[in-house]
Amino acid sequence: MLEESVSPKKSTILQQQFNRTGKVEHGSVALPAVMRSGSSGPETFNIGIMPSPQQQVTVGQMHRGHMPPLTSAQQALMGTINTSMHAVQQAQADLSEVDNLPPLGQDMASRVWVQNKVDESKHEIHSQVDAITAGTASVVNLTAGDPVDTDYTAVGCAITTISSNLTEMSKGVKLLAALMDDEVGSGEDLLKAARTLASAVSDLLKAVQPTSGEPRQTVLTAAGSIGQASGELLRQIGENETDERFQDVLMSLAKAVANAAAMLVLKAKNVAQVAEDTVLQNRVIAAATQCALSTSQLVACAKVVSPTISSPVCQEQLIEAGKLVDRSVENCVRACQAATDDTELLKQVSAAASIVSQALNDLLQHVRQFASRGEPIGRYDQATDTIMCVTESIFSSMGDAGEMVRQARVLAQATSDLVNAMRSDAEAEIDMDNSKKLLAAAKLLADSTARMVEAAKGAAANPENEDQQQRLREAAEGLRVATNAAAQNAIKKKIVNRLEIAAKQAAAAATQTIAASQNAAVSNKNTAAHQQLVQSCKNVADHIPQLVQGVRGSQAQAEDLSAQLALINSSQNFLQPGSKMVASAKAAVPTVTDQAAAMQLSQCAKNLATSLAELRTASQKAHEACGPMEIDSALNTVQTLKNELQDAKMAAVDGQLKPLPGETLEKCTQDLGSTSKAVGSSMAQLLTCAAQGNEHYTGVAARETAQALKTLAQAARGVAASTTDPVAAHAMLDSARDVMEGSAMLIQEAKQALAAPGDADSQQRLAQVAKAVSHSLNNCVNCLPGQKDVDVALKSIGESSKKLLVDSLPPSSKSFQEAQSELNQAAADLNQSAGEVVHATRGQSGELAAASGKFSDDFDEFLDAGIEMAGQAQTKEDQIQVIGNLKSISMASSKLLLAAKSLSVDPGAPNAKNLLAAAFSKFVNGMFKYQTGKRLLDRK
Repeated sequence: MLEESVSPKKSTILQQQFNRTGKVEHGSVALPAVMRSGSSGPETFNIGIMPSPQQQVTVGQMHRGHMPPLTSAQQALMGTINTSMHAVQQAQADLSEVDNLPPLGQDMASRVWVQNKVDESKHEIHSQVDAITAGTASVVNLTAGDPVDTDYTAVGCAITTISSNLTEMSKGVKLLAALMDDEVGSGEDLLKAARTLASAVSDLLKAVQPTSGEPRQTVLTAAGSIGQASGELLRQIGENETDERFQDVLMSLAKAVANAAAMLVLKAKNVAQVAEDTVLQNRVIAAATQCALSTSQLVACAKVVSPTISSPVCQEQLIEAGKLVDRSVENCVRACQAATDDTELLKQVSAAASIVSQALNDLLQHVRQFASRGEPIGRYDQATDTIMCVTESIFSSMGDAGEMVRQARVLAQATSDLVNAMRSDAEAEIDMDNSKKLLAAAKLLADSTARMVEAAKGAAANPENEDQQQRLREAAEGLRVATNAAAQNAIKKKIVNRLEIAAKQAAAAATQTIAASQNAAVSNKNTAAHQQLVQSCKNVADHIPQLVQGVRGSQAQAEDLSAQLALINSSQNFLQPGSKMVASAKAAVPTVTDQAAAMQLSQCAKNLATSLAELRTASQKAHEACGPMEIDSALNTVQTLKNELQDAKMAAVDGQLKPLPGETLEKCTQDLGSTSKAVGSSMAQLLTCAAQGNEHYTGVAARETAQALKTLAQAARGVAASTTDPVAAHAMLDSARDVMEGSAMLIQEAKQALAAPGDADSQQRLAQVAKAVSHSLNNCVNCLPGQKDVDVALKSIGESSKKLLVDSLPPSSKSFQEAQSELNQAAADLNQSAGEVVHATRGQSGELAAASGKFSDDFDEFLDAGIEMAGQAQTKEDQIQVIGNLKSISMASSKLLLAAKSLSVDPGAPNAKNLLAAAFSKFVNGMFKYQTGKRLLDRK
């Protein structure tokens, strides 16, 4: 027997527990002695003395086994964090290299494509960084209190927002890195900045795990690193909208709050020292500690959102952090008041709390001032609205001199405010011409105000004099007109600026909603709801580039009415698909089982709905302010398209025309075919509206025509760039340019027709130009690959069918059996070729070309065999019957090719497939009828 003994040892575990309170306990962890037989007989053993018991303290992260059990909410958060960590790791791996782009040309369309993609990528990255920093600030705010009171679903939602937007951001960064040039920075620097941000996100996720045991400062440090990395990433893409001075002031104000709070903590400490009640003393200490913690969180939050403070969601998080500070200050003051009656100490506490509140107000006011961008649109709007309302009151107060004079005083004050605002803007205006216009308008308004004041004095002095009242009314009317004239340009500028901001926010909200939708896809258990959401996201994604380009164009060309109209149109076109996506997202939320993902989707849908409401209002006001400019804008658009096609033709001549990424011959062919019908439809609407003299609807039709022509031009260029036949490429570009030239003439004629509605000569010119454009459009479609081959086949069938127009057929030179055999074989071949034509409409364009050529050849052989067989007829009536059946087959063959051609041009056209099926059925019936008639002749 072998005896083993273990001397007892003691250890003390000191552990922070959130689920209960109590004192540190000492306990023995000694193992009882164990007696067992030796496994391999007697063994040697040593005898010694154990050291005396010692108490040892080990500081550090404890084993997970000593942590309190996780709640279900914490377990769900752990799952969200684990999933997000995988997403972050995947993003880091994706950011190892840039996207591989195909060779791009140097023609105008290629350069425009690159610039548009750069703008779109920058917008997406910026909006995704906004979401990441806002989500980070939300994590900081949500994890600020006692873990027992923490909303872990909301924390998971914020973490999901961060990881899903980081995933989408990595795609945009890879593309932008491939497109960037040395003007902003290198692609590798951009990838490095993105990887740094991903690494900072990874550190934050590790720190906020319920089982991490990390001190609070680790979370705040990780959050600050995300803010710093975000700022660097935005600088790399040239999108750092916030100037350094604003960021410096923001951080200074945040630190001022922290310094003021530190003073409050000291004053609270003095109260705690004199408090006699231990419980109240502990409450003061806890409240002061929480106050210090909330201010440190405010500083961290400011550091996080500083680079993206232009985002409303980031502003909301900073304001929320400020509210936490405000509440902690109030709790601290109340705890001190309950702990002591010392008036002097409480006075010091109250004074220190006031300083914290004032510093906090200064910080929030700084944020609000940036959010409004210092725009004086409010002054203009308020003064203008007052002037318009008061003048109406003056008009309705005729006969009441006292009321008219009172309203005149209000009017004078409003015009004075407006004049001062305009003069202030004139002094700040960099453009001297604009400054002079503002000063001249302000002088006109001031003179009108002076005349109105004089008229008001006259009405006050002679309250019964109707002439004086009439003079006051006329003066008020003159002031109203002067206000409209004076403030129009200034107000218009502010309205357009407001639309630009609303459009950017709507595009950003849509981008984040798309990211939330993709993140929720895994846990969406309703397939129908998911598919509907996917489709609505796709539609919105197709409209976001136009909205982004509209904003960029308006900002780059502030005085260009066409650029402003393009922004208005893209904003209005965005509303319907955006609203559908909001509805789809809200419908999908209940079917998403992941609570964090569902909350993210719900919040994003809510933010998008708010942004769309603002966009709708801003676009309506901008449209009213800019006036009807659709026709002139359409003319400019079509002229630009014509120049782009000419530039593409020069590149094609040099052999340098390249397809844009994503363009294929088949895709561009279908786009051109379907768009050609849209162009024809919008042009028909343009003609009708112009003939009726309706300016508004003519402008709308002109806008829709220009938009359809833009798609047509892009498709024509894509076809030319994708085809291997230089002759076909040149023909396509030439025909498309002819369409643009004719369309410009048509829009110009429509504009002139509006000036002279009902003029016969104008209507005739309009009809002639429209006919020419329709011809050019048909020529353009016929330049598509395979279309000319179908036309050749149709022409061949027509030429062959002329053989049936003779009065009498020559007698057959072959035996009946030989003619019958050849006809049967030709009929079988033609039937097979007809099936191949139908099948080719679902394949490549070259397949239809080959099938139509073979069909025309087989038709020619069938017709010759049929005529040979007709020569075997015994009577004239039998011969006429055979010829009649052959003519029916000829007509059915032509209709079959025309239906196949139409379907290949636009596979998505309504009834196109039905028309082809009907044409094929008619051909088959014709062949059957012919075969039946032939068998009757055979029996004769």
